[in-house]
Amino acid sequence: PALTKAESAQKREREREKRKRFTMLAKWIAVVGMLTFGTVSSIMSKINFEVKGLNLDGKLVPFHKPWFCVLVMFIGMSGCLAIYVAPLAWEAACGKRRRINPPPSRRSTGDNGAPDLGPAGDSAYLESLLAKDNGGGGGGGDDADEPPLDPPSCNCSQVTQMLMIAIPTAFDLIATVLMSIGLLYVTVSIYQMMRGAELIFAAIFSVLFLGKKLYKLHYCGIALALIGITMVGTASVLGPEQNNTGTKQEQILGISLIILSQAIQAGQICFEEHFMKSMDFMKPTLVVGLEGLFGVLMQALIVLPVAQELPGGDFGGKLENTRDSLHMIACSKDHVILVALGFTAVVMLFYNVLGMQVTGHLGALFRSILETTRTLLAWIVGLALYYGNVTLYGDPIGEAWDNYSYLQLAGFVILVTGTLIYGHGDSRPAPHDDYTILGSERSHRHLSSSGSATQAISIGTAANRVDPSPNVSFTPSSMSRLNAYYDFGSVSRSQQMNNYLAGTETPNIIVSQ
Repeated sequence: PALTKAESAQKREREREKRKRFTMLAKWIAVVGMLTFGTVSSIMSKINFEVKGLNLDGKLVPFHKPWFCVLVMFIGMSGCLAIYVAPLAWEAACGKRRRINPPPSRRSTGDNGAPDLGPAGDSAYLESLLAKDNGGGGGGGDDADEPPLDPPSCNCSQVTQMLMIAIPTAFDLIATVLMSIGLLYVTVSIYQMMRGAELIFAAIFSVLFLGKKLYKLHYCGIALALIGITMVGTASVLGPEQNNTGTKQEQILGISLIILSQAIQAGQICFEEHFMKSMDFMKPTLVVGLEGLFGVLMQALIVLPVAQELPGGDFGGKLENTRDSLHMIACSKDHVILVALGFTAVVMLFYNVLGMQVTGHLGALFRSILETTRTLLAWIVGLALYYGNVTLYGDPIGEAWDNYSYLQLAGFVILVTGTLIYGHGDSRPAPHDDYTILGSERSHRHLSSSGSATQAISIGTAANRVDPSPNVSFTPSSMSRLNAYYDFGSVSRSQQMNNYLAGTETPNIIVSQ
């Protein structure tokens, strides 16, 4: 029997409430998952260097292979390609099944209470359907129910831009290797906090090379970030040496390499901001996956073979001996190195995917706050592991609390404050549009009014874009460096999300998986 208007309204309301509950659950899963996998990836980044295996001389040594670990990170990123391709393959398969087995005609039958048309009525009903589907034409065919899908088009310009992702991937590769080497000599918490130096370099480069303009809040944020980073680095150098860190000189070297890596990534941001503004036709999962694929190719075909030939401190006097790395992976007890590296790659894949969902659900500003929380959680977990007497090969895992940890904590608070103040430097009415980097209150009101703030964003074909004002400053704290385990994100993804937040682009909306 047909539903009354009141019953139909109640049914729609129940469905709406069910969707709201589902979306809220998806939000919580994305937030908790991102914090969990982000914290685990930070801890694993250090543990990977502490696991041991037999080298080519048969000695049990730690797996101090930063170049090879970068390859593992790129492998984890490339998994986003599978996530991008899977729904496309599913849609293609479903479309093919629909064409082979067309759905039954949606005519009324006696089973649902409507009058049965009978054989003559069936014929007339089918003829009317064919006339509607074919624009009044007389012929049908097997594909009359659903027109054939147009093959996806990809012009030469888009292919060129996809290949250009290899350039920021090279930036990332160099920066990541430097960070990995620095991580050998410092604790996880110091490593995470020192990466805040990227904000300072990005601000300087954006003014020098992109002609951006900074305001008072930007300068205040930069000053606080500089003070915070200085306090954190000082606490690391003055504090007592720990089991999983190097000597004082090695710690200074590690901190210097991490800061240098942030300067390289800031240069990458400026490059992407200037040369890769028109990549909005690509979804974030495709961009991350292509970065991972290009990174794997660069590492396997260029970087690792070159490191095999250059002189250094690894086995055989090499910069990094890949043969020794593979031998240690194969000959480690219970394959502990293989398990650790494989687990790290999977964790980083999930961290990437959940991070995208958080950005789509709650915006870049909330994502930046979660990244700060991730750094704090990694420090807390490290302390818990140390004082929980968790050991690896008899040596404690994590880091201890000492008198200089108070200085580190104060520096961390100042660094976070400076980052947030810098992020709000553009929170002023724009002369031409509502564009802001971190998503201003007006932008979030736009999301709420459109009803899509509770959805995950899947960027499809972009609408006509409106470029932001050239005087608007650029901050790396939005989404550009918040995506991957080693901050492999790109401004192309940041630009896509920010264009949507500003209302200058029309995205395709999908429900979070």
